[in-house]
Formats: sequence, C-alpha cells, structure tokens
Amino acid sequence: MHVFKAKVISGRGRGRQIGFPTANLNQTDLPLDYGVYLVAVKLNKKIYQGLMHYGLKRTFNEMVSCEIHLKNFHDNIYGRTLEVEAIRKIREVKKFSGVPALKKQIKKDLMELDKS
Repeated sequence: MHVFKAKVISGRGRGRQIGFPTANLNQTDLPLDYGVYLVAVKLNKKIYQGLMHYGLKRTFNEMVSCEIHLKNFHDNIYGRTLEVEAIRKIREVKKFSGVPALKKQIKKDLMELDKS
C-alpha cells in the first residue's frame, strides 16, 4: 500500500497509560486517508505487526498524529527511525465516549492483526 520512514518522538504517554503503548511518529503529512491501519514495521532487521492511528485524536480533541502500537513489543525506541508499511485501512478515525470505549475498540482492532 504505502511505505514510509519516520522517527519515533515523545508523546504524552497516554497509550501506555491505557495499556496500549504507542510509538509516536514525526510524520503527520502522509499521502493516506485518516484512519486506523494494519502495518508492518521494520526495526533491527525484524518485522513487527502493529496498528497505526493516523489522523485527529477526536476522543481527546487533539491535533493530527501518527502513532503505532506494535504487537508483543516492549522496547524503548525513542529517537529510532522506523520503516512502516501501511498494509490495509481497517476503519475510520472515531470519537469515543471515553477511555473505556476506546480500549474496547483497540482490542477489536488488534483482532484484525490475528486475521492477517
């Protein structure tokens, strides 16, 4: 679909706080529609599966961001450059009623990884 490189930058730590740590990327002008994507991320010559949120953080009324949650990955990668392949868009960006509803949707989104 689309491959790009981006550097991991510091975020607010919200993903980690709700149980889904993310790598915030310095790219916010991708040639993709806003949405949630299945991605493959190349790091240290390994490929990791993950989910990428690209767009407005509507639940928190925040600006556009690009952030990735990598499945079964817990290393510190701040400052590292990732090669990201956006494989398939799985849904639009949504505004949720709060963190519990957002967490429920992320769990559903992660089930899409298991199908691929």
